[in-house]
Amino acid sequence: MTLTSPSARPQAGPPSPRVDGVDHLAFVTWKPRATYEFYTQVLGMPLVHAITATGWVTEDYPDFVHFFFDMGKGNRIAFFYYFGLPEEEQPSDLMHRSRHLAFHVDTEEELLAWRERLKAHGVRVTPPLPHELIESIYFDDPNGLQLEITRPLRAMSALDSRDAELTLRALADVAESPRPCAQTLWQRKAELVRKAAPVRNDREVAGP
Repeated sequence: MTLTSPSARPQAGPPSPRVDGVDHLAFVTWKPRATYEFYTQVLGMPLVHAITATGWVTEDYPDFVHFFFDMGKGNRIAFFYYFGLPEEEQPSDLMHRSRHLAFHVDTEEELLAWRERLKAHGVRVTPPLPHELIESIYFDDPNGLQLEITRPLRAMSALDSRDAELTLRALADVAESPRPCAQTLWQRKAELVRKAAPVRNDREVAGP
């Protein structure tokens, strides 16, 4: 797949199909009771659906219960409990922090209220951490899944989208090089920025 600039993308033809948000995210649990209590009692998400299935997909696929909690606005988080499946080792700390689920709130007051609620339930939660567009708190569910509650610090703009395009085009190039690193990415991005910048007419800048 080749990354191209927005202006280079074809405009003709029927519109591309689009998804409409997230229906559900699914994870595995070996602790169904603790998971149920955490999501319903601590996070206040109602249990809305459960599937019990045998002989699913293939004969060697383990029997399971697949249960769903409502996160609001048509979004759900779901868990699989597989009968007879040995519990796997926890992922590395880096993978644990990278693979996480973030819930959205609108205001600082809501974010702080959630932090107090989590602390009142004995959940270890970080202080609010700002990073670029958002401010977040982080905590783990009973399965070791890292969860985040985040609020916007400002709205995303067209400038953010353009910057993201340049970053990903640079990353696609650098990631295929022998020794990819952040410094090389910034250098490649700077090259793309210079190429994308309009040519300056010094006479126009100086005036008559």
